[in-house]
Amino acid sequence: MTLSWTCDKIGVLARSAEDCGLALHGIAGKDDADSSSAGKSFYYSPQYPRPFRDLKIGYNPVDFEQWADEPMRPAFRTALNVVKSLGAEMVEMTLPDFPYGLVIGCIIDSEAASVFENLIRSDQVNALADPHQIQGLKASLNYTALDYLKAMRIRSQIQSSFREVFAKIDVLISPARFHFPERVDQPFDVQEKNLPPEPARKGVGAGLVQASNLCGLPALSVPCGFVNGLPIGLQFVGPAFSENTLLSFGREFQRLTDFHKQRPPLTS
Repeated sequence: MTLSWTCDKIGVLARSAEDCGLALHGIAGKDDADSSSAGKSFYYSPQYPRPFRDLKIGYNPVDFEQWADEPMRPAFRTALNVVKSLGAEMVEMTLPDFPYGLVIGCIIDSEAASVFENLIRSDQVNALADPHQIQGLKASLNYTALDYLKAMRIRSQIQSSFREVFAKIDVLISPARFHFPERVDQPFDVQEKNLPPEPARKGVGAGLVQASNLCGLPALSVPCGFVNGLPIGLQFVGPAFSENTLLSFGREFQRLTDFHKQRPPLTS
């Protein structure tokens, strides 16, 4: 389903980084029906990884020690130590200072309003089960062309800044999420109200998902354990077309750990 044609991406969900590489190998390539297609193939080549000692990983301890929910921090600390043991140079850094959430929110909402205009302007939108989604779709019609174009101009600045970032480092790493996964027995709005306040100091993780989407950067998320029975993960992000580098990190991380083989406890 189309939501935002400049942000939507096809990804792979698999049991391991190795499986992600194999699946991506099979689905990659030019799509004549997609004007945003890069027209490039992908060849999974685990036999030719770049030596980890030649790579630089950008990270910030604040993501693991302050932004992550407190019960998650020991597990993230353990996972980060595994990454450090790979031999790459660890570089403490922060992301370029941009309003990532506001920019991507404007772009996605504006493009979604265009896609679902007929639904939103009709009474059919009121048949949706989530009242917050109904309100959000209706509000998306209030964006102007000026708002959208301004967001796209800032987006180009973000892309330029990240080209400079990846001229100095090879991979960014942070927790995939700072908070516990949402429980299926609790509404989203209830869970959002119970989130702890955000720390004043930012590192790499705050805004990384939004920035990666705005810039079209490849990313790999790998499991790194369970906390209170809920799964948590690390994300590796690299410059465009660096999938083999990210997969090599994921493969080696999973060779040294068994998080991807663990299963959550089942309750009746």
